[in-house]
Amino acid sequence: MVASGEMQAEALKRPSLFNRMFRALKLQSSLYEEVEHDPRATIEGVYVIAIASVAQAVGRGLDEYITGGPGGGIILRAIVGIIETAIGLAIWSYLLYLIGTKVFRGVATPAEVWRTTGYARSPGIFFVVPLIGPLVNIWILVAYVIAARQALDLSTGRTIAAAIVSAIPFILIQGLVILLLFGR
Repeated sequence: MVASGEMQAEALKRPSLFNRMFRALKLQSSLYEEVEHDPRATIEGVYVIAIASVAQAVGRGLDEYITGGPGGGIILRAIVGIIETAIGLAIWSYLLYLIGTKVFRGVATPAEVWRTTGYARSPGIFFVVPLIGPLVNIWILVAYVIAARQALDLSTGRTIAAAIVSAIPFILIQGLVILLLFGR
């Protein structure tokens, strides 16, 4: 009985997903340090990606409606967006881990980089607002650098360099996949 009460007390002290997302929106370094060291935040990173992907799908649908595009397919876009973002972020975070630790001598595990960069997608909830996608992407990139800096324990400059170097193969891989799936 005491163990159950202790577990409930522990759960109450633990920050909620939405509290953490709000702190990520505010670009708080302490949030990224916190989730870096919390293995339970791994699945939360997936939830953040899912929430941001649904918001992005709805926002794209609204963008198309406002601009007179074809619209529709929001549910399919949300599902594809979640999968694409999760796979893309997994690849990019692993490349960031490899380059950040092997080339730039950062200190992290792949899971720590995954958790922090997953939370860096938190500003993606604002994709639901039509026509502001480019601003949200900049916000996410800033969050991504802060998250990577905290996970890798590097300076901001070295983190930016590691993020750029890791983005190059990611962009090439993503371009190749798009060509294979949609090219003629």
